[in-house]
Amino acid sequence: MNISSSVFNAISGGDALKQAVGIQLLSKMNDMQTAAVSTMVQDFTKSQQLVTASAAPHLGGNIDIRI
Repeated sequence: MNISSSVFNAISGGDALKQAVGIQLLSKMNDMQTAAVSTMVQDFTKSQQLVTASAAPHLGGNIDIRI
């Protein structure tokens, strides 16, 4: 079962309690996704710093193509 569709169904339903719970779940899901994206961006930034600060700075400066 897809959690997002369940939450959206609860929000659009007629029951006020289900709507309130659905809105809270939607808010929590949004917070979790924001935290996950933030972590991914931080990890990406760290890995990019490692790539640019490599032990051999001359590598990657030229591209050799042979046909």
